[in-house]
Amino acid sequence: MSRLWQQASPLDKLQAQSAFLPFVYEVMRQIRTSAAENSKPNLVSQAIHYIQDHYREPITAEELAGFYGCSTSYLSRLFKNQIGVGPIDYLIHVRIHKSKQLLLKSEARIQEIASSVGYADVYYFSRLFKKHTGRSPLQFREDNRKAVQNNPLQLLKSSIVSRMSVSHNDNENYYQSFREGDTSMFRFSRPSFGAMMLLCTSLILSACQTGSNTGGNTGSNAGTPPATQSASTGAATDETAAKTRTYKHLNGETEIPVKPQRVVSLFHLGELMALGVKPVGATTFILSNPMLSDVSGIEDVGVPPDAEKILSLAPDLIVTTAPFAEVVEGGYEALSQIAPTIVVEQYNDPIKDVEMFGDILGKQEEAKQWNEAFATKIAEYKEKISPIVGADETFSILNVRKDAVFIYGDTNMGGNIIYKYLGLKPTDKVKTDVINGETWEISSEVIPDFIGDRLFLAVNEGAEEHVKEVEKLIQNSPAGKTGKIYRLDFNQFLPSDPISVEQQLDIISNLLAEK
Repeated sequence: MSRLWQQASPLDKLQAQSAFLPFVYEVMRQIRTSAAENSKPNLVSQAIHYIQDHYREPITAEELAGFYGCSTSYLSRLFKNQIGVGPIDYLIHVRIHKSKQLLLKSEARIQEIASSVGYADVYYFSRLFKKHTGRSPLQFREDNRKAVQNNPLQLLKSSIVSRMSVSHNDNENYYQSFREGDTSMFRFSRPSFGAMMLLCTSLILSACQTGSNTGGNTGSNAGTPPATQSASTGAATDETAAKTRTYKHLNGETEIPVKPQRVVSLFHLGELMALGVKPVGATTFILSNPMLSDVSGIEDVGVPPDAEKILSLAPDLIVTTAPFAEVVEGGYEALSQIAPTIVVEQYNDPIKDVEMFGDILGKQEEAKQWNEAFATKIAEYKEKISPIVGADETFSILNVRKDAVFIYGDTNMGGNIIYKYLGLKPTDKVKTDVINGETWEISSEVIPDFIGDRLFLAVNEGAEEHVKEVEKLIQNSPAGKTGKIYRLDFNQFLPSDPISVEQQLDIISNLLAEK
C-alpha cells in the first residue's frame, strides 16, 4: 500500500485505497473478536458457582450443560481440562465437604445431613461418604471429635484475638460457610498465630528500644552518628522492599516475592519446569501429565486442592487459575491467607505462558532463551517437512470418544502446532466453523465435510466401537483415499504446557516425515 501510494499515477493511489479498506476491516474484526473472547465469562467458573449455590438440589450433567447452552460431553471436557475432574465429580466433592461440616458442627442425624446435602437415600449417601473418606459418617464424626479433644493446639487461646463464632445454621450456603464463618482448624489457627507473632514482635522491639535508650553512649552504637544510623536504616528498608513487588493479576494486585523459592502451582507445572523451577506442590491433575518426566519431590495437593495440605508446604507464592481458585475450600481468600496468591490466565500457549512465568518467577532471561530455542526448533521442523507437504494440502484433527466426536482448531490437541507454528493449512470448514467459529462437537454425518488431505486422529479409551463407524465415513475423504491418517495419543496431546508442546512438535513432525 505504501509503495502504491507513493506513485504519481491516480490509478495507483486508487488501488492503494482499495487495498487499505479490507486491511482496516480485518484489523477491526480481529479487535472485536479478541474483545469478545476476553469478555466472555469462564464457563467452568460459572458452573462451579451454580453447583456451590445449588448443591442441595438434584443436579444432572445434562441439566447443567443445558443451563449454559452446550453438550454434556463438551462441559465435561472443559471441567476436566481446567480442574481435572468432571462436573458431577465436583458436585460430589461439594456435597461430601458440606456433610463433613455438618457432622462436626451439629448433632443432626445422618438422615438429616444426607437430605440437607442433596441425597434422599441415606444408605447411598453413607456408601458414597465412605468411598470418598474411607470412613462412615458416624465414624468420621467420632474420630474427629477425639482428635480435637486430644489436640493441645485446640486449647491455645490468645488474649488479643476473639475466637471466631461458629455458625450452626444448617441452611447456610457454600459461600457463607467458607467466606463468612469457616470454622476449620485452618481458619482458627491463622489469626491466633498471627496475633501471637505480632505481640511477640512488639515486645521484642519494645525491649530493644528500651535497651537503646537506657544504655546512653555505651555499646557498639555509641560512636555512630545519628545521620549514619538513619542512612543504614534506610538502606536496610530499601533492601527489604526490593525483595517483593506488586503483581497485577485477574483478582487484583498482590505483593509477591521477586524471586519466589517455594511455589505451589495448581495448574501450570510444565511452565515452571521449563524455566528450571520445580514447585513444592501441585495438583493431582497436572502431576499426572505423561509428558513430564521428573515430578519427584513435588507434593500432591489433591483435586480439588486441599488448603491445609498447601499450608503445610509453607509456600511463599501460590499460582492458580480462576476455576482452581473457585474449587479450593474457602476460595481465593483461603489461599491468600496461606501465602501471596495470584490468579493467572490459562493461555494454553507455550510462548505466552513462558513469558508470563518468566516475569512471575524473576526468570525473564531464562524465558527469553526458551522462546528463542523454541522458535529455532520450529524453523528447523518447517524446513524438514516442506519438501514432503504440498503447499495446498489441508489438515484436520479429529477426536473420537465413546459418545461424541470433536473437531479441533488451532489451540490444542496439536492444533497450535499444525496451524500456528508449522503454518499448515486447515480445510475451509475447519477455518470458518472451528478456528473462526465456535464449533467443537460435530455429528457423524458431517465428519466428511471437515476432513482434509491429511488427518490427525485421536481415539479415546472406550471408543473402539465408535471409531469403526467414524472410519467408514473417513474412507471417502481425501485423507482416507490416500491413507494419510496419523494416530495421536489423546493423553499425550491433551496438555498444552511448554514441555508437552515441545514433545508434541517432535511427534507431529516425525509422523509427517514418515509418510
